[in-house]
Amino acid sequence: MSYPLSSNVSSGQPTEAAHYNNLRADALLLGQAEADSVKLNAFLSRYVRGVKLQYLATNRLRIPFITSDPPTLMISGCMCQAATNVDLPSGLISGSAATWYVFAQRTAGQTTFTLTVNTSATEGTNQRVIGEFDWDGSDIISIRDYFRSPLADPDYDSGWFAVTTGVTYTKAHGLPQQPLLVLIYHSTLANGSDEWVWVGGVVTSTTFYPPYGVDRTNIYVQTGTNAGAGVLH
Repeated sequence: MSYPLSSNVSSGQPTEAAHYNNLRADALLLGQAEADSVKLNAFLSRYVRGVKLQYLATNRLRIPFITSDPPTLMISGCMCQAATNVDLPSGLISGSAATWYVFAQRTAGQTTFTLTVNTSATEGTNQRVIGEFDWDGSDIISIRDYFRSPLADPDYDSGWFAVTTGVTYTKAHGLPQQPLLVLIYHSTLANGSDEWVWVGGVVTSTTFYPPYGVDRTNIYVQTGTNAGAGVLH
C-alpha cells in the first residue's frame, strides 16, 4: 500500500470522509489497514535510545547527556528526552544489602525525565524501569543496564595478515568516523586456526608501547623492533 494515503487539499475544499479516514490511517497506522498494523503509540510504547546508566557516587547513578544521541524514551505513552545529564538524587538509597531497581520518572507538564529507585521492580504511574544494581549497604557494587547492547559483529575486520618486526601497517576501515574500539590478535598460523592472543602492546629492545592508532580513514598497526619477539599474523 502506498504511503501516504492522504493528499493535500485546497482552501475551501469540502472535507470528505475518505480524506479524513486516510489522514487518520496515515497518522496511526502509517497508511496500513488496522488488521495489518498496530497503532503507532503501541509500536513505540517501549521505545528507548541513548539511555546508559553509569556509576556517579557511592549511592548515585547518572544517565549522561550526549548531544548527538540524547537520552530518549517513552514513558506512559509520552515522548521524553533529556536536555542535560540525568542524575539520581542523593539520599534515595539506604539500608542493608539489597537489589535496587532504577526508574525513569515522568512529570506531567515536562518533556524531560528524572531518576528514582525502588526495591520493587514494579513500574508506578509515569515510570519506566531501565535497570538495576546491587547495594552492599554502603556502596553500589554492580549495575545492570537493561538497554546497553551486547557487542555485535565487528564493523570492520582486516582478516589475518602476515607482519614482520619494526613496521607500521595501514588498514582502511571504511567507517564514517574514528573507530571507538579496536582489538588486535596474534596467531602463529596464517589462517588463525590456533590460539588467539590479544595484543596489548609491542616492544623495542627497551620500551613497551601501544600497538595501534586510528583516524577517520585508517587503523595503523605497529609491530615492535625486538626481533626476539618473532613475527605475527
